Amino acid sequence: MGRRPAGRSGPRDDRQARIEAWVARSCAEQGVPVKIIDRRVLAQVAELLRERPSQARQNGARRDSSKRL
Repeated sequence: MGRRPAGRSGPRDDRQARIEAWVARSCAEQGVPVKIIDRRVLAQVAELLRERPSQARQNGARRDSSKRL
């Protein structure tokens, strides 16, 4: 029996198992792999997730000043 990482004890977390099963089902239904290893695809995903200046969240000062009349 293998050792579990520090901080974990007992049987495998049921929540984690349910999440992994859901991901596997969802990927199978959509015809996409569970894991992506193609560097070009990973670069495209990273580009999509990169925050754009026009999409940046406003900080508190900017947001508060926009409420003034």
